[in-house]
Amino acid sequence: MAQPGMQPGSKSFLQVIAAIFLGVLAVALVMNLITGRWYQDIKAEITSQPYARTITVDGEGKITATPDIGIVSLSVVTQGANVKTITTEGNTKMNQVIAAVKGLGIEAKDITTSQYNLYPQYDYTNYKLPKITGYEFNQSVTVKIRDLGKINDVLDVGIKSGSNQVGQLSFDIDDPSGIKKQAREKAFTAAKEKAKEMADAAGVKLGRVVTFSEGYNYAPPMYANYKMDLAMPEAAPTGGAAVQPGSQEFNMTVSVTYEIE
Repeated sequence: MAQPGMQPGSKSFLQVIAAIFLGVLAVALVMNLITGRWYQDIKAEITSQPYARTITVDGEGKITATPDIGIVSLSVVTQGANVKTITTEGNTKMNQVIAAVKGLGIEAKDITTSQYNLYPQYDYTNYKLPKITGYEFNQSVTVKIRDLGKINDVLDVGIKSGSNQVGQLSFDIDDPSGIKKQAREKAFTAAKEKAKEMADAAGVKLGRVVTFSEGYNYAPPMYANYKMDLAMPEAAPTGGAAVQPGSQEFNMTVSVTYEIE
């Protein structure tokens, strides 16, 4: 039973409803103010951090160096109808090639077997039922030549001792770590100079380095125009080929982010 003076539509009833509405509205306003102030405080704290004021630049360092090693592939290819016969012949010749190369002072660690394959040869006269007519045995060693003056000697003794295929002669740098270091230093110097120029133009000062990363590119090993595919050891050249190692370019790039003040 409604209290006297609290009937719907009465003045007292409307006052109570208005008080409740105002109370709810007040709570909502307080929560909004609190929430908004908290969000604004956090946002202000983030944007005031030093690393939010940064500049990112790229730098490049190039170093050109002369290769100090030569790399050549010496192969022995034998063919025949009997597997045991051709593998025995091929292994004998390859052992002779390796011994001859070692005789020039090439160490065992610089002679690596790079290929050792036996292929069947087919007669496809009857394409539905091809017939094996023989086999080809192919083995190769890769020789690293540290004394470039011995390149022609290695090729010469390799062919005379039994190698009947000589792969392309290439040049490389045995230990590029020192060259990479020089290229990296040049790249960071270039990046810092660029950042300083930009900061001066913008009227700010550089601070500490925040982050950095690097990338690395270099030209592949240089190849000389020297390739032989000889059927018989007697076809070995009588004169030494003129070989030039050329040069290799090492390119280091860096990306550096600085604080600005």
